[in-house]
Amino acid sequence: MNVFHLTNKAGDQLSILERGAAMQRWTTAVGNSKRELILSYAEPEAYTQDRFYLGALVGPYANRIGKGRLLIGQQFYQLEQNEGPNQLHGGDAGLHQMNWQVLEQQESRLVLGCEMADGQGGYPGPVYFRVTYQLSEQSALDVELEASSNVTTLVGPTLHPYFNLAPDQAPIDEHKLCLHAAHYTSVDAHCIPTGELPKVQGSPLDFSTAKPLSGISMDYNFVVNGDLHQAAAELISPDGLVRLRVYSDYPGLQVYTGEHLKGPFKARQGICLEPQFFPDSPNQKGFPFHFTRPGQPFKAHIRYQLDKAG
Repeated sequence: MNVFHLTNKAGDQLSILERGAAMQRWTTAVGNSKRELILSYAEPEAYTQDRFYLGALVGPYANRIGKGRLLIGQQFYQLEQNEGPNQLHGGDAGLHQMNWQVLEQQESRLVLGCEMADGQGGYPGPVYFRVTYQLSEQSALDVELEASSNVTTLVGPTLHPYFNLAPDQAPIDEHKLCLHAAHYTSVDAHCIPTGELPKVQGSPLDFSTAKPLSGISMDYNFVVNGDLHQAAAELISPDGLVRLRVYSDYPGLQVYTGEHLKGPFKARQGICLEPQFFPDSPNQKGFPFHFTRPGQPFKAHIRYQLDKAG
């Protein structure tokens, strides 16, 4: 399996796999030491057996679609149901299982592409996807997601790294999290939105000021500004030496605290901060999303900004 490497002069090293266009490793310099920022398998081949979407680019549509039901115009599509009655992250044959081809490679820039066949996962197509990873000298990782098709289809991918900023990658309880969101999407027992958008204020999900993750479990979508100039989330390492800010032009941010991680990892050993459309948006009145149409390609931008002390 091919592994591609991005580097900068700030001490960042990023490894990207051809399978799933996955972020395998992100190592940074903190003072005189190196620190791993995301969970990873030691060997790239282990990703072929991964069950956690570890670091992967997931889609065509990230998160869940209730009952796998998709209506485009007057046409009904039954999507693959790979999480009980629902679809999760594009199905078992989603983008995370694709082998991506190199379109451009430089020291700090990588462009990959792949094509999903018509009917793959139940989606109309074919759909051509492209992802650009750009690592700056200021320790910012910019990710541009693009897709185009000659048919109307549903696209909304995201990245799924499990962040752990601690030097020993102990469980994330002592990390501090701040979320710039006033509302979240309430969900039923199957994590499908009810359509309601409760306020976070006064609830256990109120992270409007940074506070430790200890004692809180999350797998919720938060309503964010969708503004590349304002962070949707900030994650701070237990020792305070590393801060990660997540920006995106997506309207939602899924926060998942890794409860279902298992060997070789531990439960809650990583946190996912996933910019995306709201879950189940095509079946929810008023949820923000759009179809990708001929002549109207899809584009989204995610930025991970590292700030380091020491």
